[in-house]
Amino acid sequence: MEFFVISATIIIFLFTGGGLILNNSLTNILRNQSEEIGEVKVRVNSIPTHQLIKGEADSIQISLKQWQPRPHIRVELLELETDRIGIDLDQIRKLNADNWQTVLKKPLNMAWRTILTENDLNNLIKSPQVEEMISKVTGDASSGFELLELNLNLKGNNRIAMETKVKLPIRGEEILDVNLEFNLGVIKGHSIIISDIEGTLNNRRLSSSLLQGFVDNINNQLSWRNLEDSGITMRLLQFNINEDTLEIAGFIHLQPSKKD
Repeated sequence: MEFFVISATIIIFLFTGGGLILNNSLTNILRNQSEEIGEVKVRVNSIPTHQLIKGEADSIQISLKQWQPRPHIRVELLELETDRIGIDLDQIRKLNADNWQTVLKKPLNMAWRTILTENDLNNLIKSPQVEEMISKVTGDASSGFELLELNLNLKGNNRIAMETKVKLPIRGEEILDVNLEFNLGVIKGHSIIISDIEGTLNNRRLSSSLLQGFVDNINNQLSWRNLEDSGITMRLLQFNINEDTLEIAGFIHLQPSKKD
């Protein structure tokens, strides 16, 4: 999720400097805000052009290749297209990651498409954000299990293999090899669901009932509905796992903060 909020922040930064936006200026902004970036394409549609000075545009299109906004977050491709956008220029100087809603004069809607490589995904699961999500699923070390290592292998046909090393409280300090393989799908655009799971523990097949109980617990938490309270609504329209790449597309709606 973070790179979508980062993308919205970059779009907001387009309106700094009195709305005098050039492609070279955007490229510099993107490079300064990113760890690494490859090709950048941007198109700002604004008729009449002087509405940019008021923080408004008809639409903005951005395409980024090999974009790494944070050390553990990288995408092979990210394409964004907004509908009409309105920015409060007076609030931009106060902008940070926690108050982005105050900068929006109206809701911001973005259609997006992204491609992540297998390597991108394996780096992503080492990010603090994903580690926090995993810890919520696994529980603390005394009641849940401790995840020591996790690697993903994209199999194609929306199937993923997962190799992990874990510790269980009942097994003390023993390190266990857990290998899982499963399908990923989307329900109603807002939830990821795991299905058709099979796996082994130290090369011994795990029971289907045990795995299903584990999956049910995770599926209950894989929804973007919980982001809506913070002003973010996201829906997936396309979700394809190919060999070595994950391709997803959808839309995101960012709600401005309520005015007192």
